[in-house]
Amino acid sequence: MRNILFLVIALIVIVISGCTSELTDKELDPSEQGVQEGHIVDISETRILVVSDITREQAFQITQEQLLSNGVGKMAVWYSVEDISTYEIGQLVRVKSEYMLESYPAQSEAIKVQVVEQP
Repeated sequence: MRNILFLVIALIVIVISGCTSELTDKELDPSEQGVQEGHIVDISETRILVVSDITREQAFQITQEQLLSNGVGKMAVWYSVEDISTYEIGQLVRVKSEYMLESYPAQSEAIKVQVVEQP
């Protein structure tokens, strides 16, 4: 009787854990708070400039001055990153951060950057 009860409980736990829709450690959800999806439009010494709601073509064409004067894109953020050599202008990325300094473009430190699409 105890073996059957243990087996039933183990099966329930397995089924419940298999039905969860949590993201794996490697995936970032752009609808989650603190996660931005956008294209890299500029790279400086320690930062990447990510702009949401622009095309890959716009990422290659837009300058920071145009961004500031035209308000192109939904959200623009300079993220401090550890190694800029892994990033290229035009890449579609998802960036997770905890805080945002209010300026335009905003400024933040990237906790995690996931490259979604290469240019």
